[in-house]
Formats: sequence, structure tokens, C-alpha cells
Amino acid sequence: MLSGGPDTMSLLELSLAAAALVIGMTGTWSPCGFSMVETLGIAGEGGRRFTVAAACAAFVPGAVVGGILTFGLLSGFGELLHGAGRVAYLVAAGIAVIAAAAEARGLRIAPQIRRQLPESWRWTMPLPIAALLYGVLLGLGFTTFVLSFGVWALAGISLALGNVEAGLVIGAAFGIGRAIPILMVAPQVDRPFGQACLRTMAERPTLYRLFRLGDAATLGVVAAVLATTTATAQRIEVMNGADPSVAGKAIAFQKGNGSGVLRAGGQTHRLPGHDPALGGPLAAVISGHQIKILNRFKRNVLTSLSAPHAEALAISRDWLTYLSRSHGRTVLMARRITDMLHPGDVQRIATVDPPAAVGHPSLTEGRVVFTVSGRRSNSIRLVRLNSGKERTLLTSRSAQLLNPAILGKHLVYVRVSRGSQGPLAIVPRSLHQSLMLRRAGGHGRGHRIYRQSRDRSLWTTSLGAKRAYVTLLGGHGPQVVSVQR
Repeated sequence: MLSGGPDTMSLLELSLAAAALVIGMTGTWSPCGFSMVETLGIAGEGGRRFTVAAACAAFVPGAVVGGILTFGLLSGFGELLHGAGRVAYLVAAGIAVIAAAAEARGLRIAPQIRRQLPESWRWTMPLPIAALLYGVLLGLGFTTFVLSFGVWALAGISLALGNVEAGLVIGAAFGIGRAIPILMVAPQVDRPFGQACLRTMAERPTLYRLFRLGDAATLGVVAAVLATTTATAQRIEVMNGADPSVAGKAIAFQKGNGSGVLRAGGQTHRLPGHDPALGGPLAAVISGHQIKILNRFKRNVLTSLSAPHAEALAISRDWLTYLSRSHGRTVLMARRITDMLHPGDVQRIATVDPPAAVGHPSLTEGRVVFTVSGRRSNSIRLVRLNSGKERTLLTSRSAQLLNPAILGKHLVYVRVSRGSQGPLAIVPRSLHQSLMLRRAGGHGRGHRIYRQSRDRSLWTTSLGAKRAYVTLLGGHGPQVVSVQR
């Protein structure tokens, strides 16, 4: 997602959807739009209303599929080219401003595509099938007349943002926009109301002009949201620090000297150990052969648990997980801490033999995620601590999957080309690293929300309600940055 909470569309996505909807509707004034109204509606002659309804019902998914194909593929291509980032937002905002100005002035559309829908389809195949195919062509946007600079702008914005989710939103809204006027008029085209609508559209260019002004207005909103978003798209959270852990508005991290630090309410506090982790009202650090659990608000130690060779922590209100390495073997441990005075027994969640390794764990709502890196493949796995059920969320034979963090229904992780010299090595410049975001229960790799700079590599991550956090290694020292989700 571009911003906002995990279960709501962001303001940017809403503005893009609104613009695409209006721009799609503006396309009805094309010769193809008028032809489509008459093609679907003429079947109503002789009382064939069922055929009209079936054709209209088929046209809508066709238009949506066409829009998703065009703008989804453009955004996917943009993601492969450059990914998201501040420059991408600025370029997209510039495209929106230029198109909005052209629409507001009513300039003649250029370049123009002078292509009509294949007329033979309606005579050689059942009308619902022809309507489905017509819908796809109209939804594609560039296979017929273009009646708004907004269509070109949406294409440019999709490519510039390089965000597949945004491209799918644009495509679906554009397809629905193209379908709405046709659905309203086609079933009535042989009646006075439908004829009046067609006459008004054909004989009063002021109406088309109003829709182009609507395109300009919605594109202006998109540009404003993009300009606002880019100011907070990337933010340095910690200088000379690494390994972030976030809970609410608090962030814990490890300083360059190895000490744990908690920053909350504008104040910074040193913690009694290293490798800090936050979860709910709790904090945890490693101190010697123990893990100390603290109240993160008062910072007083609630309990200390024996944990020889502990390396990386994750904590929630009810569970503590940590890595332990002994004789080259990696083990992920878990312990229930609902009752601090009587914590549960230590459980082995995952264990592997070298050269395989288990990565840094992350906890949310009784679920722990971690990576297992082997010679031939890498995977991100999820274990439900209450039941012990395990499943693989993502696997790859061609890329490394590192340092996942989970919060609610979403997962963030680092994806890097295979070939780095061990998990702690600085990744060479020739390799590509991306911070990826996806639904924990979804499919695919998700979409890129941040890409490595030339002299830095991505390492540990954390996930907040509105921002994703990642450690940057290299340069003049480690630092933690955050980006909008």
C-alpha cells in the first residue's frame, strides 16, 4: 500500500480511483462510446430485453479486465524499472499537473488514437460475448479514440509510481468509469429517455467540457496528494543505529556501541542490554545469558529469563521468541509469558543444521514469522504459537528473503539477489535489494516500497501501523529509515 492503515485504502489510492473513474466516463464521448451504447441497446428491439441485460452484464467485467491489464502492467513495468521512492512521487505529481492544466484549458487531445471497435463482432458472435470483448478493448484505453489527457496521465502515473497495487486500483476504476454511462443509457436507447441522453451528449459539447474539467479537478487532487505524500515517503528515524523494533509510537534500536535504546514521547532512554525488542506494553533485551523483560512505559524490569546464546528477540503481550546458536546450529525458541511469575516452558519452534540458518523472528497476535535460508532455496515461514501449526508464506530459489516483520495482516521483508557473502555481508552494488510489502495471507512477492541506494544495503526491518522501518548498512554508518506503507 502507498499509505494508511492495513485495512483501508490510502488517500492517494482513493484520489487515483476517483480520477480514473471520471476519466473513464469522459471516454464515452468518443465515437466508440456512442457506438457501444447503440450496439448494446439495439438488441432491445422486439422485446429482447434479456439480451440487453446479458450484454451489459458482460461488458462491465470486460472493461474492468481491460483497465487492469493496461494500468496494472504499466505499474508492474515501472516497478521492475525503478520501484517506489521520492523521485517517483515527484514525477507522477508532475504528470498529473501537466495533464490537469491541459484538460482545464480544453486543449485538443494529442497524440490521438483514431481506431474504432471491430464492427463485425456484433454480427458474427452472440452479443454478450461481443460485449465482453468490446469491454476489454474500451477498458484497455489505448485501443480506441482517447478523449482525455487523463488517459495518458494515468498511464504515466502508473509507470512512474511503479506500484502494482496502485495500478490495479487505477485500472479497475477506469474500467468501471467507462462502463457506467453505457450501462445507464444502452438499455434505454430505444426509448425517449435514451434518445434524449444521446442527443444531449452529441449536440451539447458543454457537457463534454464539464467532464474534462472534472478530469482536471481530480488530477489536481492527485497531484496535491502526491506532493504531500512525497514529503513523508522516506524519513530518517535513527542515525548510527540499527535493528529497529516498533510498538505504537515508540521505537527501540541498537546503537553503534551495542547498547539498546528506547525512544518514546520525544525522550530517549538507555536499556539494560542489547538487541531490544518491543511488543504491546513490553520491551525485552539480552543481558549476558539472560533476557530481561521490561515494562516499556516505566522501563522497570518485570522478570529475567535464562537464555544462553540468545541473539535476536521478538516479544508480544503473551509470547517471547529468540534465536539461539550453538556449535553452528540455529534454533528458534518460544516461551509463553502471559504469567510473568510462572512463564511457560521453552519450546523449539524451528531448528536447522549448517549451512542453513534461521533468521530474525517477528511476532504479532501469537504468530511468529522468520526466514530459513538454505543452499538451494529461501523461505519465509509462519508458526501459530498456540497451535504449533506452520506454513510457508513465500519461497524463492533465485533470491534471498531476509528479515521479515509482521503486524496484523501485513508482512514486510527484504528481497535480494542471491550471491551475497553470508547474511551479515554488505551486499555488493551489482545486486538489487528491495523492501517488499505483502499480505501475510496473500500470494506472490508483494510490491516494492523501498529500494537500496548505491552505497547502502538493507538489513533488519520492523512494521508499524503506517510506516515500515529498515536498517541501512554501509555509507558512514548504520541508520534506520522509515517509508510509508
